[in-house]
Formats: sequence, structure tokens, C-alpha cells
Amino acid sequence: MCIDVHCHIDQLSVEEQTSELKKYRVVGTSAHYQSGETLLRLQKQYPETVKVCLGIHPEYPDFFHEYGLVEKQIRENRDIIAGIGEIGLPYFNLVNMNTEERSKMQKKAAELFEKFVRLAAELHLPVNLHCVGDTVPQGIDVLKRYGIKKALFHWFEGDEKNIKQIKEAGWNISVSPDLVGNAEYRTFIKTMAADIREIFTLESDGPWEYEGKRGLPSITQRTAPVLAEILHMTKQEIIAIANTNAEKLFG
Repeated sequence: MCIDVHCHIDQLSVEEQTSELKKYRVVGTSAHYQSGETLLRLQKQYPETVKVCLGIHPEYPDFFHEYGLVEKQIRENRDIIAGIGEIGLPYFNLVNMNTEERSKMQKKAAELFEKFVRLAAELHLPVNLHCVGDTVPQGIDVLKRYGIKKALFHWFEGDEKNIKQIKEAGWNISVSPDLVGNAEYRTFIKTMAADIREIFTLESDGPWEYEGKRGLPSITQRTAPVLAEILHMTKQEIIAIANTNAEKLFG
């Protein structure tokens, strides 16, 4: 079975949680304080399959003010969580903003991101990242500045320079189920094939939908054979590498 390294399992229905979390190992990522509280309860309910990352999603500015609450939540649960996340930098929210709004949002988000990375460095915790497109270099710079040893760039979509820096730093990326139905993303992964062979993991980013199908942890089973074809490996080899990397990252 594949380990799903990035899923918002608190947003799944009770039926989906029951079905998926009994069978699949999942790293649940939080979007805000209450999201994290739900994940911690799910970890108690499914201790063999659920690991938790706590943070504030960078595309959710209405929750940025919760940093103090989430920092306390992280410190209080330091010994039972797998990492800090989902944290990072906004990208999609900036599209429809004017220049002034975009500048303010970027500044607030960058300050929040740095606080979380500083905390991760202090507590020696991995980070589960949302750094997309042209925000990847900034994310890399912040991680380097604080000497972060373990990091996951979820649904990685950077460039060749970025992936080489990530590989050299000993960090990891995750491959999205979008690989199955999105030809453009599949071409992108093919161009990165040589550099991701040893550092990839698999994710669902659930409950994000792919071709009308909700992203559940089990969807990683569909990603594995497609990635195997691209990297000229077997499905079993893909799952073995992805799971080994996931375990090194999050335990």
C-alpha cells in the first residue's frame, strides 16, 4: 500500500475516513487550528495509520491570526506529531488581487511562513510545504536560512534549478494524482524524471478532485503505475521508494 504524505483527512466524510484510514497510512495536514484539533482526534482514533502535521494553510488568510494558537498546539503535541504543515506561500489567491492587495498578502504570508519554519528548526520537525511555481525559490531560501533538514514540497511544480536544489538539500517532493489525467503535468514530471527518481513520494491532496473523482488516500494506487512507466520502474519499486522516503520524512 502507498503512504499518502499529504491529505486533508479532516475534510473527508466520516464514511470516507472510516473506509480509507483503516487501510491506508496517511499524513494529515491541517489548514488552521480547528483543522488540527480534528486531525489530532483522528490520530487517536487511528494510531496505526494516521500521522499529523499542524500549521496554517497559506491560501487561507482568514486564519493567519491563529498563529499563536497553532504554535501552542504544536508545542503541546510536539512528541506525537509528524511535522509542521500545511505551511508555505500563497499563489492561487494572488491571481485576482490588485498590486496593493497582492503586496500586503505576500508580506503577511511570508512573515507567517518564516515563523513556522523558525519553529520547525527549533523543534527539529519536518515541514510539509505549499510552495507553487515562482514561490518555490523563496521557500528554498527560507528553509536554507534556518537549516531545515527534512522538507516535503507537496505537488511540486518548480523548475530544473529548483529540483536540483531540493535534491542537494536532501529534501523530498510529492507527485500528485493529477499525473493520471493531466497530460501537461505528466510531461512536466517526465522532464524532471532524472532528478526525482530518489526523492519522490506519493500524495492525494484529498479531498481535491481529479477528473471528477475525490482525492482519497487510495487514489495513490492509481498514480504509482503511471509514475512507474515514466521512471521505467515497476509499480512495486515505485511504492517501495515512495514509502521509504515517506518514512524517513515523517516516521
